[in-house]
Amino acid sequence: MDSARRWAGIVALAAGIFVLITIEELPIGVLSVMAPDLGVSEGMAGLTVTVPGVLAGIVAVLTPVIVRGMDRRLVLVLALASVVVSSALSVIAPTFAVLLISRLFAGISIGLYWAVMAIVALGQVGKEHAARALTIAFSGAGAALVLGVPVAAWIGTHMGWRAAFAIVGAVAAVVALLILVLVRPVRSPVNVTPAMMLLAARTRGVRYAVALTLLVVVAQFITYSYVSPILLERADVPVTDVGMMLLAYGIAGLIGNFAVAPLLRRSAPWGVLVVSAGVGVSLIAVYLLMDSPAMALAILPLWGLFVGAISVAIQAFVGSEAGEVLEEGTALNSAVFNISIAAGALVGGLIIDRAGQGVLILTSTAMVSAGALLAAYYVLTSRSRGRQATPLQ
Repeated sequence: MDSARRWAGIVALAAGIFVLITIEELPIGVLSVMAPDLGVSEGMAGLTVTVPGVLAGIVAVLTPVIVRGMDRRLVLVLALASVVVSSALSVIAPTFAVLLISRLFAGISIGLYWAVMAIVALGQVGKEHAARALTIAFSGAGAALVLGVPVAAWIGTHMGWRAAFAIVGAVAAVVALLILVLVRPVRSPVNVTPAMMLLAARTRGVRYAVALTLLVVVAQFITYSYVSPILLERADVPVTDVGMMLLAYGIAGLIGNFAVAPLLRRSAPWGVLVVSAGVGVSLIAVYLLMDSPAMALAILPLWGLFVGAISVAIQAFVGSEAGEVLEEGTALNSAVFNISIAAGALVGGLIIDRAGQGVLILTSTAMVSAGALLAAYYVLTSRSRGRQATPLQ
């Protein structure tokens, strides 16, 4: 019974990351209806992704130092409570400025949750089940692509974008209660200090994880933040079908999250290499081939398959390569992950408003290709050093 409860707790953690990914990316799904309603351009509306992402990065770095001996489970509950506040303010926001203020609470929640979620998941099971625990916990990210953003897009189209925020807030409240009941307390054995964070930043595995996250995630969100207008204008997808297209993308993402697990158990660096290369190939297909609804429906699942594996692959990389600085490395990587989402949305907004969708997609392709090359370099140099990555079971 205790074992079943622990795994149920990990599923609750997955539900939490589902909520966090959904609230972070929700504006992407409703961009085409939210922007005109608030009287701003699509590029300007992209700030609703940029603002929380930047704040989340700052919060994630500070979280291990601030929470110290606090139960990490309660940190997750506080994060979800912040989602409730953010969603409530979004529902009543009369102007775009007020909506941006509401997104500050989303940024706080994202930074808190991402900084400690992997640590809490690993704290529920023995080391022999580490890879399985991470895969299940991060499946919430894939599930958010399957249900979160696509359903938000559907709700935004048919019921209004404010209703999408209201529903996410209600789900966040329920998940917070589940985590409080099902997840056992997890505390760090040591109090993390700023000096320890700096030491983690100098660790080779953490440095590479941060660099890979920066390249791959920024590249992904430069284009994905504006996937709705890309589908509408580049592939001639009817606005009522955008949600269905994103659903196909998300289902493939959830498959990718689980499908990459065997590779990660053998070698997390190889997993990141394969995922990065796959995202690059997918973006090339978006640029060259996605010119009709039929081609969009064929290409989006391929793209989603590899994107769905990004979160778990990079976290597995940190888990196998960070050594004794796992919590600090996780926090740093989480910070960069969220800042990268924000940077991608910001850079993408600047590009799409000034140079168009073609340049947008090519920029993403170049960056993710650089990430794949960096992952390949890490794999080759680790082998030449005679070092084998610690496998996750």
